Amino acid sequence: MMPKDIRKLLQAIEEEITSRTEMNLKDMLNSPSSYVRARAIKSASDREIIIEDLEAFLEDPSPEVRRSVITSMSRSGIGQDKILLSLEDPSDTVRSAAVKELIEFGYEDGDLARRVASDPSKKVRKTFVLSLLESGETELLKEFDNDPSNDIQIILSAYRGELELDEERLSALPKRLQKMAFASRMTQRNAQAMSALLESLSKYRSASIKESIIDLISAFPEEIAVPALKKLLDSDDKYISLPSLKVFRKIKGYDSQLLGLAERLMNSEDEECRFYGAQYLKGLQEPSSVEILHQGLEDPSDRVRALSLEALGNLLDHSIENVVEESLRSTSSRLKKASLRAVKKLRLFNCGDLISRLLKNKKEEAAVRMLAASVTGFLKLEDLAGDLESAIVDLSNDGRLRLAASRAMARINPSRLGELFGFTEG
Repeated sequence: MMPKDIRKLLQAIEEEITSRTEMNLKDMLNSPSSYVRARAIKSASDREIIIEDLEAFLEDPSPEVRRSVITSMSRSGIGQDKILLSLEDPSDTVRSAAVKELIEFGYEDGDLARRVASDPSKKVRKTFVLSLLESGETELLKEFDNDPSNDIQIILSAYRGELELDEERLSALPKRLQKMAFASRMTQRNAQAMSALLESLSKYRSASIKESIIDLISAFPEEIAVPALKKLLDSDDKYISLPSLKVFRKIKGYDSQLLGLAERLMNSEDEECRFYGAQYLKGLQEPSSVEILHQGLEDPSDRVRALSLEALGNLLDHSIENVVEESLRSTSSRLKKASLRAVKKLRLFNCGDLISRLLKNKKEEAAVRMLAASVTGFLKLEDLAGDLESAIVDLSNDGRLRLAASRAMARINPSRLGELFGFTEG
């Protein structure tokens, strides 16, 4: 079978599987369970599958279903008028979704703001105010100056730089409002403003507040932000050093100058520190970190072990083959996925039996089985062709798994794949 024929075959298979998925979704949409109907609408939206007469579900008796419809319509870029009509919905859950999606549409005007400002639900008004702030359409906030909700007044005070920055008040706010409260006080992004920002760190005990302050460093020019972050990275307080590493990575990516820091984090007694250290070492792909990564394979945390395993796989360290096999037998999905990626990187052809177990086990996470299918195809493990075939023909399997297995089979035995779907050469 020629490559172009294989591409055509896979395209036809994808269409068939998508069609099957659509049929399953139709059955779910007719379910007596509102949870199932809502999940069907969300699933269709996530997979960009069009539901006929979607707007009809705006009359569904379940608020959760109606809310899912609004979100789905917004993602599709359709139904703005219908979403506007949903502002009359008796459920504030639905109305909240409607105002949020209208702002996402770019539908901001004074009439809408006044209409929402008179809504009896604080939840709806608060959602609208937060959406306005996120969109930058702050002119309309004036309609809420006299809002009776204390929560909304606190949000407006944070935005205007009027909120007292005491620990008790800030700790009660979500992180985005904490950041807003600090950002609204920063009229400049210069060295003096940075000094004041760093000095404020010592005033708070809350991990959330410290992280909110450090997040703001990314708003400064790089030549000011990077030296400040490097100082914070040396802090003994993990609620300062770890958020600083996160922001540093956002600005500079993975820098070999931080190899020592990552190794120090890996030696910490704190699991979160070791996780961040392993994560950074994985991104660095530095051969000199092999020894510390091998220590990570013995870590009590499966998060750290998985990152260490995957990092060593990326470094093509074949000495971990026994660990890979052991991890493929693990009860941890995280470890199994890391091991499968290592199998692929190291081209471990002797792991077929273990991969087969994962591929066939319906109790495994879908992501594990899909990855097992992908690795089978990448390594062209012909002995597992039967397992792939079973996954393909079992219509109860997730469509994504069937498609992953089909792509794998196309690498091993495309003719047999064609036979399964009634596609013959010539």
